Amino acid sequence: MAIVPIRQTSLEETVVEDADLESALERREKAKERAAAARKTFTEADDAAKALAREHTLDDGPIRVGRFVLTERHLAGRSVAFDTEPTTRISIRVSGD
Repeated sequence: MAIVPIRQTSLEETVVEDADLESALERREKAKERAAAARKTFTEADDAAKALAREHTLDDGPIRVGRFVLTERHLAGRSVAFDTEPTTRISIRVSGD
């Protein structure tokens, strides 16, 4: 019987064989990668649109461009504080094999 080394994160790690869970995690990882790509594409498009919008004076009120209405609000700095309730979190990451 051959021993196959499995890379582990810590000494307390337990290897679980669960095909359904592994499949769900693989689908999640692919969706996460697609979401990251979509966020990057949106951020680039948003930055480009806002850079072009800054060329127009928005201080006089909203402006209409095609089906879009652009407005600008000035926000003062503020202090923010909040309380949290106890909770449990499940962390999911790729092992790095």
